[in-house]
Amino acid sequence: MSYVDRIVEAFGGVRPMAKAAGFPVSTVQSWKSRGSIPDDRKAVIWSAAIASGVELLPEHFVPFEAGSPAAAE
Repeated sequence: MSYVDRIVEAFGGVRPMAKAAGFPVSTVQSWKSRGSIPDDRKAVIWSAAIASGVELLPEHFVPFEAGSPAAAE
C-alpha cells in the first residue's frame, strides 16, 4: 500500500478526499494510481485533513515526512 493509498483511505475514499481538498476527483485518482502526490499539493491535503477532522499522521506521508507540516513542529 502506497502512502497515497493510506491518505485516501483515511479520508474515506477518492471522492471524499477530493471534495475536502478542493481538487477534481480525477486529480486525486491520478495521484492514487501514480502512488504520489505532488510536493506542492501535500500541505493542502494536510490542511484539508485538519479542517475535515481526518486524522493523518506523519507516517501517512512517507516518503516525504521531512516536508510534512508535522516535521516542522
